[in-house]
Order: sequence, then C-alpha cells, then structure tokens
Amino acid sequence: MKRFGLGAMKQFFGSHENKRDAKGRVSVPASFRAAWKNHPEMTLILRPSFIEGCVEAWPLPNYERFQAKVDAMPEMSRERVGLQTQVYSDAEEVELDGQGRMLITGYLAGVAGLSDAVFFMGRGDHFLIWEPAAGRAFRDASRAMAPKLSFGALG
Repeated sequence: MKRFGLGAMKQFFGSHENKRDAKGRVSVPASFRAAWKNHPEMTLILRPSFIEGCVEAWPLPNYERFQAKVDAMPEMSRERVGLQTQVYSDAEEVELDGQGRMLITGYLAGVAGLSDAVFFMGRGDHFLIWEPAAGRAFRDASRAMAPKLSFGALG
C-alpha cells in the first residue's frame, strides 16, 4: 500500500451498483469511501480507462505514478504526447459532496455509456466505473481468463 499524509490508504474491493441521479451524481459505495475516510482532503481523478468502455477513478496520491511515468519520458516524444492527453487532458478532478456523491460529467459518462445506474469495480489502488451490464460482462470475462493464468504470472 502506498503511504501518504495521515497513514496507509486502504484498497478498493468488491463490486457495487448505485443509481445515478438526473444531475449525473452517484453515491460512491460506502466501502470505497472508507478507503480514504482518514484523508478528508482526498480528491479523485476520473479518466477514460485503458480498458475500453469504462472510466477509472484514482485517489490523487495513487494517480501520481502516471504523472511520474509521463515526466520520465523524452519531451515531445509521440508516446509522451499521447500519454499526456490520457493522463491530463482527458482527466477530471472530482470531490465528493457531503452525501458521498460524485458528479460524472457528460464526456466521461459517455465514455462508459452511463445512464441511470453505475457499476463500481474495486481494483486495489483504484476502481472502475461501468454501465452495469458492461461491467458485469467484463467481470465475467475476466473471471474466465483467471484459470489461464499461473501463479508465476503473479510474480
């Protein structure tokens, strides 16, 4: 676990479905909110995922690893320009409101095909945001791949 500020950040576990209101707000699952309850300054970074059809949500301290990778690349390289777009230009900072809700904008909602419900999937140091049917299909497909992996792949 990465350490920052007031102590270790807990990991994001489980899958949850919540309703999205007419303004685009959705309640972040209580177990996910608990991961940063001791860090009231927590900000989430939302960005289109490298996995097509969903949005990733990263606590800002965990997102810094992407920033470090981009900064380490040669200036003006094609790869750096491309990653800068994904890491910075396509990303948005969001804060939770007093009811534990976050706003998912039209652009990011479109990336994930969101309408009235959201499917959250814990991924350890971040979580994924899906349209519920697509999220379940991805989870099922991921489970189907698991027997093909060896413990050696987990290194």
